[in-house]
Amino acid sequence: MKKLIYILPLMWIAAAVFLFLQAPNMDELVRERGQASIPEEYPSQTADQIMKENEGTTGETVLVVYRSETSLTEGELERIEETLTEVGPDIGGFQVHEVVTPFDSEESEDFLLSEDGTTILAFVQMDMDFSDVAAIRDDLAAELESPGVDTLISGSSVIEDDVIISSEEGLATTEVITVIFVLIILLLVFRSLAAPLVPLVTVGASYVVSVGIVSYLIDSFNFPVSNFTQIFIVAVLFGIGTDYCILLLNRFKAELIEEKGNRFSAMKRTFKAVGPTVFSSALTGFIGFFAIGFAGFDLYRSAMGVSIGIIVLVAAIWVWVPLAMLLLGEKLYWPSRAGLKPKPSRTWGALGRFAVFRPGWTLVLLGLLIIPAILSFDNATSFNSLDEIGSEFDSVEAFQVVEEKFGEGDMFPATVTLANDEPWDTQTWLPYIEALTRELEKIDGVKEVRSATQPNGEIVDAFRIPVIAEEIADGLNETNNGIEDIQEGLEQLAGELRESEEGSTEGLEELQTGSEGLAEGARDLESGLNEMEGATRSSADGARELGDGVQNIQNGLADAANALPPEIAAELETLIGGLLEIEENLSQLSSGVAELASAQNELSTGAGELAGGADEIATGQREVAEAFSDVEDGFREIADALEEINDGLGEIQEGLREMEDVLSEIASQPQNPLEGFFVPEEALASDDFNNVWDNYTTPNRLVTTIDVVFELNPYSNEAMDTIDVIEERTRMALKGTQLEGTPVAVAGLSSVNRDLQTISNDDFFRTATIMLIGIFIVLVVLLKSLIMPVYILISLILTYFLSVSFTEFFFVTILGYSGITWAVPFFGFIMLMALGVDYSIFLTARFQEDIKNNVDIKETILYSMEQIGTVVLSAAVILAGTFGAMMPSGVLSLMQIGTLVLTGLLLYAVIMLPLFIPVMIVLFGEKNWWPGKRPAGTKE
Repeated sequence: MKKLIYILPLMWIAAAVFLFLQAPNMDELVRERGQASIPEEYPSQTADQIMKENEGTTGETVLVVYRSETSLTEGELERIEETLTEVGPDIGGFQVHEVVTPFDSEESEDFLLSEDGTTILAFVQMDMDFSDVAAIRDDLAAELESPGVDTLISGSSVIEDDVIISSEEGLATTEVITVIFVLIILLLVFRSLAAPLVPLVTVGASYVVSVGIVSYLIDSFNFPVSNFTQIFIVAVLFGIGTDYCILLLNRFKAELIEEKGNRFSAMKRTFKAVGPTVFSSALTGFIGFFAIGFAGFDLYRSAMGVSIGIIVLVAAIWVWVPLAMLLLGEKLYWPSRAGLKPKPSRTWGALGRFAVFRPGWTLVLLGLLIIPAILSFDNATSFNSLDEIGSEFDSVEAFQVVEEKFGEGDMFPATVTLANDEPWDTQTWLPYIEALTRELEKIDGVKEVRSATQPNGEIVDAFRIPVIAEEIADGLNETNNGIEDIQEGLEQLAGELRESEEGSTEGLEELQTGSEGLAEGARDLESGLNEMEGATRSSADGARELGDGVQNIQNGLADAANALPPEIAAELETLIGGLLEIEENLSQLSSGVAELASAQNELSTGAGELAGGADEIATGQREVAEAFSDVEDGFREIADALEEINDGLGEIQEGLREMEDVLSEIASQPQNPLEGFFVPEEALASDDFNNVWDNYTTPNRLVTTIDVVFELNPYSNEAMDTIDVIEERTRMALKGTQLEGTPVAVAGLSSVNRDLQTISNDDFFRTATIMLIGIFIVLVVLLKSLIMPVYILISLILTYFLSVSFTEFFFVTILGYSGITWAVPFFGFIMLMALGVDYSIFLTARFQEDIKNNVDIKETILYSMEQIGTVVLSAAVILAGTFGAMMPSGVLSLMQIGTLVLTGLLLYAVIMLPLFIPVMIVLFGEKNWWPGKRPAGTKE
C-alpha cells in the first residue's frame, strides 16, 4: 500500500501534463459554445422555426453605429454609404442576407438617421448562430468600420460575447486572488509554512485534471459550457478542497499525538475517522451539481462541470494528502509545535451554550432575523446584459448612443410572426394586418408598430376609407356640375323648339291670307326648316351624349359601392337604378328626335316644291298645313320630354348631392378604429408595395412580420411583460376571424428574456427538488435518521432566503440596480445547498461519533461544537473567500453570486449552524434518530 501512495502522484503528474498540453482550450470553447440558447419549444424560438420553414431570413443581426460630435458632413455620409454599399456577400465566411441603411429610402432615413444628424444606424442581417459572433469580431470591424468616422459594433449576440470576454478576464483575476486568499487563511489557521501547501497542491492538481477532462467532454460530447463553468470549478474546488484538507489535517494532528508520531498509523486512523465525512460531503456536493443536469437550460447545465471536478478532487485528496502526511508527518505544522494541540472553538462554544440552554430566546432571535428578511424579499430579477459589463465595451456604448439619439427601444424591437395558408399579399388579408397593427399600437409602452400596411410606423392615409370617401365626394361634385351644364342645354333646346313652333304657325297664317307672298314665304320656311333640322340633329346627338354620361356616372357609382360600407352601398344601388331608367328614356328621346329631324327634312323638300309651282299651291298648302300640324305636335312633345328629362336630372342631382354630403361626412369624421381600410389593386401592384412585401413577408409570402418598437428599455422586466400583452392582443385581434388559430410567435430580445425567465423558474424548482431529495437521501444514510436531515435542509433553505434577501437589498436598494441578475438565485441556491451542507455534515458526523461515549445530549453537542467549530469557521471563511474573489471580476452576475454565497456561508457558519442545529438537537432529544436509535456503544 505504501508503494502505491508514492506511485499514484507520479501517475497523476503524467496525466495532468498530458491534459494540460493536449486538451482543447477552455477559453476558446466558452467563446465558441458558451452562449445561452433557448430550447426550440419556447415562443422566441418558434418564431425562428416558422421563418426557416417558409424560406425566411434567420440568423443574427449586427448593429452598426456611426457617430460624430457634430452633424455628419457630406464627405462622412458619402464614406459611410460607400462602406455599407461595399459590404460583400459574406463576412468571415458567413452569408450576409441584408444590409439595412438610411440610404435605402426616405423612409429608412427617417428612423436610421438621428434628428441632430450626428448618428447613423445600420443593420446587417447574417446567416450565423449566436455563438459564431466570436469567430468574426475582427472581420466585422474590418468590413464595417468607415474611415474617419467613429464606428461602434453591437447587437445582442455581440453584447453577450463581450460578457464572455469580461468573464474570462475576471476569471484570471479570480484565480490569482483565490490562491493568495487561501494561502493567507491557511497560514493563519495552521501557523505553518508546510500545511498550507498541501491544500494548494491537492486542489491545483485536481483543477488541472478537471479542466482538461471537462474540455474534452465539451469538445467531443457537446458537454454544456458557459462563462460560469470554469470560474465555478475554480471557486468550488479551491473552497471545498481546502475545507476537506483542513478537516483531514486537523484530525491528523490529533491522531499523531494518539499514535505517538507514527505517521502511517495516524494517516490510516485519520482517513478512517473523517474519510466517510469527506466522502459524504463530497457526495452531497456531487449530487447538487449533478442535479443541474436535469435542468432544461444549457446555461444552468454548464455548472455540471463542477460535479466532474468534485470527483477528481476526491481522488486527488486520496492521492496527495496521504503522501504529504507520510513524507512530512509532524513537520506539516512546523515551526509551531503548539499547532499539534487541538484548540476548542470559543466562538462556537459560546453560541452553543446559548442555544442549548436558552432555546426559546434562540428561536426568537432567529425569527427576528429571518422573518423580516423573507418579508422584504421581492424576488426582483434583472435580464439586462448591459449591466453585466461596463460601458468601456463598444457594444454597450453603442446601446447608450442609440438610447440617447433614437430611443431605448429602437435597438431591439419585438417581432410578431404570423403564418398563413394563403399568401398575405392580397386585398383579402391586408385589412387583418392593419387591424392587428392598430391593436398593437394601443399597448402601453409601445412607441410604434411597423408592418406591411404601416411600413414607416404611421397609418397610410391613402388607404383609409374616409380619405377614399373624400375622393369619391370630389368626383360626385364634378358630376353634379356636369349635370347642371346638361340641364342648361336642355332648357335652351326646349325654348328653341317652342319658339320654332310659334314661328311655323305664323308662316301658315300668312300663307293662307294671300298667295302673293307664297313663294317668298315658302323659301323662308325652307331656310328655317333647314336650320331647325340641324338643331334637331344636334339635340339627338346631345341626348346620346347625355345617355353616355349617365351610364358613366352609373358605372362610377357601382365601383364606389363596392368599397363603401353596406348601408351606404344600398343607397347607391337605388340611385343607380334611377340612372338606368333615365338612360333608357334618353335613348328613346334620341330616337324620337332623329325621326323629327327626318320629318323636318321632308318638310323642307315640300316647301321647296311649293315655291317651285303655283299650280300646286292649294295642294301644297294642305300638305304643308298637315305637316306643320305634325311638327307642332312633335315640337310640343319634344319640349315636354326635355322638361321631364330636366326634372329627372334635377332629382338625380339631388340624390348625388345627398351622397356627396354623406361621403363628406365620412371624410370629415375623426380617425377611429372602425373607419375602414382598403387598398386599391393599382396600389397593391405597385413597385413600392413589392418592396414592402419583401421587407415584411417571407419569399413565399406565407409569413408576415410586424415590428413592435418599445418606449421601454428592451432589457427591462416591463418590456418582458409587454411581450405577454402582445401575444394576448394578437390572439384577441384574430379571434373570430379566418385567422383564428393561425401560428403566432413573438421574437426579439425581450421575448428571449421572457423565455429565459420561464426556463429559469421551471428549472429552479425542478432542479432544487431533485437536489434536495438527493441530499436528503445521503443525510439519511449517513446519519441513520429521518429527523436530522429535515432540519438540516430547513436550516440551509432559511439561510438561502437570508442571503438572497441581503444580496437583493445591497444591489437593488443601495446600488440602484433594477434587480439581481436572473441566473443568480439559481446558482446561489445550488452553491449554498451543495456546499453549506458540508458544514452540517462536519458537525453532525462529529456529534454522531461523540454521542457513542456520552449519555447527555446537551453536553455532547457542546463538546462536538467546540471540537469542530474551528474547522467549520476556517472552512467557511475560506470557501466564502473563494467566492468573494469573484467580486473584482467586473461581471455583475459573478459579483452577485459571490455576494450571495459569501453571505450565506458566513451566516450559516456563524448563526444558523451554531444556533439553529443545536436547538433542534436538544428539542428533539432521543427522537433525533427516529425511526432508529442512538448509535451503538452509547452509555445508558
